[in-house]
Amino acid sequence: MKTVPQPEQLGNSPKDDPAIAGSSGADPKLRHRARTLLGLDHRLARPLPPRVERLWRLDDFAADIPFSNAMFVPAQTSDLGLLYEAIARVVDRHEALRTRLAVLDGRAIQIAEGWKVPRLEMTKIQRAELTDNQSGPDSAVGAFTQGKLDLYAQDGFRCHAFQDESGEVTLGVVAHGFFADAWSSQTLLREIRAVQSELTGETDAYLPPVHQYADYAREVRTTLNEGLYAHLDYWLSKLGSMPPARLPRDRDGDTNRRGRSFFFLAQEIAARLAACAQERRVSLMILLLAAYQLALARWSGQKEILSAAYTADRVRPQFQHTIGMLVTNMPIPSRIDPDADFGAFLVELSREYYDGYAHRELSCELYDAIFAPEAPFCASVFNFVPLQKNFSDRDMFAVPAFGGTLTTPDAARPAIYREIYLGLSQHANGILGKVFYNAGHFSPEAAGAFIANFRDVVQRIASDPAGAVRNFLD
Repeated sequence: MKTVPQPEQLGNSPKDDPAIAGSSGADPKLRHRARTLLGLDHRLARPLPPRVERLWRLDDFAADIPFSNAMFVPAQTSDLGLLYEAIARVVDRHEALRTRLAVLDGRAIQIAEGWKVPRLEMTKIQRAELTDNQSGPDSAVGAFTQGKLDLYAQDGFRCHAFQDESGEVTLGVVAHGFFADAWSSQTLLREIRAVQSELTGETDAYLPPVHQYADYAREVRTTLNEGLYAHLDYWLSKLGSMPPARLPRDRDGDTNRRGRSFFFLAQEIAARLAACAQERRVSLMILLLAAYQLALARWSGQKEILSAAYTADRVRPQFQHTIGMLVTNMPIPSRIDPDADFGAFLVELSREYYDGYAHRELSCELYDAIFAPEAPFCASVFNFVPLQKNFSDRDMFAVPAFGGTLTTPDAARPAIYREIYLGLSQHANGILGKVFYNAGHFSPEAAGAFIANFRDVVQRIASDPAGAVRNFLD
């Protein structure tokens, strides 16, 4: 039975207790509140990472959280038995792929079990279904990717084979976001391919030793416990004076719904952006994050922008091959001076990102819970998946390029996407963008206006990244 602690069990919030507001990590009341919220005094054998537990708690520990990653790759075989055996061996290695969740004494825990899938099922489809941006539940592919996952009763991993009209077989996998990130998808495919090669007698498979997701969660709790007060002090110094977001809402409706819009940046633009990033000696991710912050400033009129950036937590070598959600929503503050040089803005943004990385374990959701800043806090989220995490051309289907903006029907809105989420994934032919937004606060037209601002900022950076920041704001 799930139990969600009530606010009074967590102690007063900074809003209700002036002695806590503006206090540092050394303040006993704030320490108590933080430790209670994070559950650091609970001894749990198989916890979730505190930031993942917080995301689930924000959705009231619901059984079905629509937050999944889907991947479709050529099966490279029509032998379903062999393909199933390869998948089963990989699943046996990684507990996260055969884990369900539970809530014990108000804390989330992992329950690893044996994999209960006896065979790999296959459905015949039209190949166009695999690249349809708007495939709905009436499509076999849509039914597979959009099917509900009960986190209490089922593991968060699904696989299915699809055979198109030419006889080619495609492997589809869906993993819940609480159990797998983009890096995990790469690990999963690499290991399936290695076992396939061994089963067909081509090569011997070498699968490196693997640490489990629960091991990672315990390690995060330990390091968070050791560095908690430094994390509190650092983020309070960075975020304590940031104003609430003032995004241009044009609706006042059901905030449980998520709008979804998609756009595409052509390879010509993507190549110029990559060249610009190289010239400026920053990563493409930092350059695109800068474009996002400037687009939000231009769209909202605010000059102080606080976004969360999906940030991988893979620096510990023992977790390089771990499948799980080893990602944090790290706060990134930007104070935008229109008269500043754009190159200086990039340097400052890069410094904020890499300085914050040492404190990444205290995600924006955890900061929000501990300090209770004025809402809406950190209303925007940024995520970039570079080309190498999308695998090779041999392994991935091409993403069809398209112009304009595609809008799909609303869906349920999990807490992780906050008010507006921009996800960018790099492909051989360009960059696919998806914008998820609170459909109770923003219409598709409002989302379209944001996308137009982002496109324009990106195109200006690609054309001429020199000069003052105001060149990208007007």
